[in-house]
Amino acid sequence: MTKRTRLIILFACIASFLIITPNLVLYSMGYRLDLKTMKITATGGIYVRTFPTAERITIDSTSPLRPGLFSNSIFVQNLIPAGHSVLVQKSGYFDYEKTISVQENQVTKLENILLIKRNIVFQEIIEDVDYFSVASDKQNTLTATEESKNIFFNYFPLSSSDQPQTFFIMRSGLISDVKWSNDSLFALIKIKSASAIYYYLFDTTIQPQASPSQAQQQSLTVKPLSFLDKNVQQVYFNPRNSKEIFYIKNNILYSTADDKTIPIITGTAGYNFSEENIVWLSLEGLLYESDLSGKTVSPLTKKGVSIKSGQSLEISVISNEIFVHTDNSLLLLNSDTKTFENLPLPAGSYDILLSPDQENLAFRNGKEIYLYSFKDDVYENIFSGDSLTSCQWLNDDYIIFTAGDKIIISEIDYRGNINTITLPQIITLQPDKEIGVLKPKTFFNQRDGKVYFLTNKTLISSEKILPQ
Repeated sequence: MTKRTRLIILFACIASFLIITPNLVLYSMGYRLDLKTMKITATGGIYVRTFPTAERITIDSTSPLRPGLFSNSIFVQNLIPAGHSVLVQKSGYFDYEKTISVQENQVTKLENILLIKRNIVFQEIIEDVDYFSVASDKQNTLTATEESKNIFFNYFPLSSSDQPQTFFIMRSGLISDVKWSNDSLFALIKIKSASAIYYYLFDTTIQPQASPSQAQQQSLTVKPLSFLDKNVQQVYFNPRNSKEIFYIKNNILYSTADDKTIPIITGTAGYNFSEENIVWLSLEGLLYESDLSGKTVSPLTKKGVSIKSGQSLEISVISNEIFVHTDNSLLLLNSDTKTFENLPLPAGSYDILLSPDQENLAFRNGKEIYLYSFKDDVYENIFSGDSLTSCQWLNDDYIIFTAGDKIIISEIDYRGNINTITLPQIITLQPDKEIGVLKPKTFFNQRDGKVYFLTNKTLISSEKILPQ
């Protein structure tokens, strides 16, 4: 080999070293060549955790990964900053699919993915039901059957309907609402007829003796509340004393306990409770806080809001935040400036629900569901559709709601697409019995992890939705 050849080989090796070594160093440091931009860029990663444990997790249609024997997660790194597809699969469960962005030198986390069974087992609880309501303790339910001259009730534990406590109300009409005391000992039943509204108090602590007469059965467990009529508004139990009822009549807040009625606050447009105090809005649109007697009063606002005559108004106190609902707006009290602020939501009446971990709020009106994240301080639309009649938190990261004839479970992760699952609309209760889901009234019980819904006059429960 000549000297010239040896020099050429040497220089070639040096050039290769100078070219390859920096690339190897950059590669080891997590940098890659982005073939779309033809630039060297820092990479990121994706961390995926599921409940229950997935069988296959695929990133960008590459070879599926399997979580370890004692792990329900995987971590993929060295991904180019861009949108990456994630597919999570488990036999017998709905797939989870999301396209999510990866940033330079960051790990994108999908760490609370809930997988839902495809073939959920349902069972019938009770038939011939027009209305049901679950007590505050989530252990018992009250069902009602509305007939031409009477309304018949059954009260029983959700775990078994074999021996219900039964009673009836000699009144025609429809049940428009049932409110429970915090201790679940009493239920306030509101019945609406063509010309009037009636209220009855159901006392769960009274157990009728064996084979009482119909009149005895009625008088023992339920009694009419004559002081409540169509002119009262915002009827609530005292959260600290279930034998005391608060309500507004002719703009005066009253309290009734032991058949004694006391006026608490005059000139009241709306109220609610905050711990052991009352938060109330005056007719001038100013917000105040007082003790339950209404004697110790503190102003919460400097400037009032406009209140129109006959306008529907409601106050909500959620996670120390005070909201005022009107017919066409939702206001939030700014405790620093002591003024109300309009929330960046479309006009409408909203239910507001605090997540179990108190990190998010869900806002539902008749057509849309919005999410507010305390952490990100953003409002995001997570569902749009018609006839949204209910919404509840399934856990910290999922909600369950009713849209028309559908019962839908949705994640709240608004990064990329939002995953939703629709529960079956034909329910198999027995091998020879099927029932269609039609405008269901739905309740998710976080206590036992089951979905309860009323459809076609049949109260149905699912098996446990959440993993153990």
